Amino acid sequence: MLHTQHRCSPVQQMMDLPSSWHQHHSMGLHRERRLLFRRRPPPPNISTPVTSTSAAGADHGFMTQVAIGTPPRTQTVLIDTAASFSWVQCSPCARNGCYSQDGPLFDTRTSSTYATVPCSTQPCVSVDATMARTNCSDGDKACLYRVEYTDRSVSQGRVSRDTLTLGQEKLHGFMFGCSRHHEPTFGRYSGIFGFANDRVSFFSQVVEKSRQYRAFSYYLPSPSSVGYIQVGSYDDGGLAFTPMFSRNLYYFLALTGITVDGSPIDLASSKLSKPSEFVMYLDLGSAFSLLPSHVYKRLCDAVDQGIKGYDRIHGGEQSCCFDPSFLSTERAVPTVQIQFRNDVRLVLNEARLTYETPDERLCLGFVPSANRFLLGSMQLQMAYVVQDVEKSIMGFPRT
Repeated sequence: MLHTQHRCSPVQQMMDLPSSWHQHHSMGLHRERRLLFRRRPPPPNISTPVTSTSAAGADHGFMTQVAIGTPPRTQTVLIDTAASFSWVQCSPCARNGCYSQDGPLFDTRTSSTYATVPCSTQPCVSVDATMARTNCSDGDKACLYRVEYTDRSVSQGRVSRDTLTLGQEKLHGFMFGCSRHHEPTFGRYSGIFGFANDRVSFFSQVVEKSRQYRAFSYYLPSPSSVGYIQVGSYDDGGLAFTPMFSRNLYYFLALTGITVDGSPIDLASSKLSKPSEFVMYLDLGSAFSLLPSHVYKRLCDAVDQGIKGYDRIHGGEQSCCFDPSFLSTERAVPTVQIQFRNDVRLVLNEARLTYETPDERLCLGFVPSANRFLLGSMQLQMAYVVQDVEKSIMGFPRT
């Protein structure tokens, strides 16, 4: 029996990552995984470490490392469950077309297995069926893509194929976008890899090419630790499952309620219509969760009633923040629970409910929207979660 970081450990060899990844692996994560898998060893799957995009309190994006090409070149990509088409920045890049990222761009000229996808072929048509749109280049008739996100950022370039390396697995003919132009900006990551439920997403291609079970699970870390995401079979011990649905590539759940210290919040927009369930979308690419404006206000008011040691900051309808009361000796934040069908509950402790700003204010990790419920990545951090696409269920830690 060896420690996972021992030089002879098979886990250390399979991960094949720099020592810095292991040095920052928190003891809390080790304890969490021991508890989750103490009944039996983890089932075989494809797993890769995950880190936060930033140590800043308000940034809860999550990245992982993949390798593309022959020889493989490492790329750090953002994980997005609401995105389908995957892409990385490629060189050569159009003038002023690429943004600054950590690490070099993927140079297609250095890979012996790189190829562009011709336009009017079935792979090109498959991309056009996603949120990306395609056309043909004037010269070599290559398949071109353009994908625009909800924040109006844009990536565009050539639809391509190359070998994808995940740990010890080599997946040949992986289809992705070679981005050579962007609008207006992205983070320091190389690109975005999608986990949506369609044929061309990163998740679906990995499942098909490696013959994995159609599910993915993850432990999203705090900004100072390392988590993981894995594709394939999983351990269901200690999890409670609720039905999961998909619509137009997006995953969503049946939301049945939100409570603050056990007291329910009215989710309906009017007294004339009180449905028992609401649609809540899932999006790891969104840092914060979205709530309809009327629900956001009710949640803020309820947290204000239950919080101790903080004074509410009034005047901003788009944010719910609190200043520390320096005369108070007690600090306490109420517990919020998000409830789903089958009485499954996601418990939001202080770390999943609030974040601290540089000036020590405490703010809710939610954003008001017109009428949409969406579960973002902040509310899922530091919890083992499963999205079983094959069985259309989602698992949360049992309360």
